[in-house]
Amino acid sequence: LHLEKLGVKLTRLTPEQADYLNLHMDGPYKPDHYRY
Repeated sequence: LHLEKLGVKLTRLTPEQADYLNLHMDGPYKPDHYRY
């Protein structure tokens, strides 16, 4: 991926975001039962 050329900057979840979303800061972000 060429995210830098698109001006995209990826960041980690902050503790506040993780708490609000009820997720761990380092993932996983989808439940085990979620399948593609």
